[in-house]
Amino acid sequence: MTTIEQRLQILEDHIALERVFQSYYAAVDTMSDLDGIVACFTEDGVFDVSPLGLKAFKGHQEIRDFFAGAFADTKWHVHHVTNFRVLSLEGDQATGRGYVYARAEGKTGMQITVHCYIDVQYVRTASGWKIKHFYEGPLVPLGDAVSELHQHQNG
Repeated sequence: MTTIEQRLQILEDHIALERVFQSYYAAVDTMSDLDGIVACFTEDGVFDVSPLGLKAFKGHQEIRDFFAGAFADTKWHVHHVTNFRVLSLEGDQATGRGYVYARAEGKTGMQITVHCYIDVQYVRTASGWKIKHFYEGPLVPLGDAVSELHQHQNG
């Protein structure tokens, strides 16, 4: 591969990694696109929201079940994602970080606001880049707000 081809590949990979990040949040904000959400993850991918008072969900079925329950718990929500950047890119593995500001209202009327960072480990698969590990941590104290909103999701 020539230097120009290598540079183009790096640019294409950076765009593809950001696209997976954005596609995940676009699917989440539909509050119904479970297939779109799990399509962003590898079959054995991990969605780790343990710092928010929940747990880590592993594999497509656990991730799908979590979001089905989260959507059932929630009247509305919105995520604003920003400052995505690729931290490392070597061959078929990459890491990235982004930030999210989100608001939600549960069916009980409880409202929450979160400010979090997202650390993502990616792998290149036959069908493109996928999330291997998604880790969400708070930037400001959240207390028990998220776990209270999704209390049945931590079982």
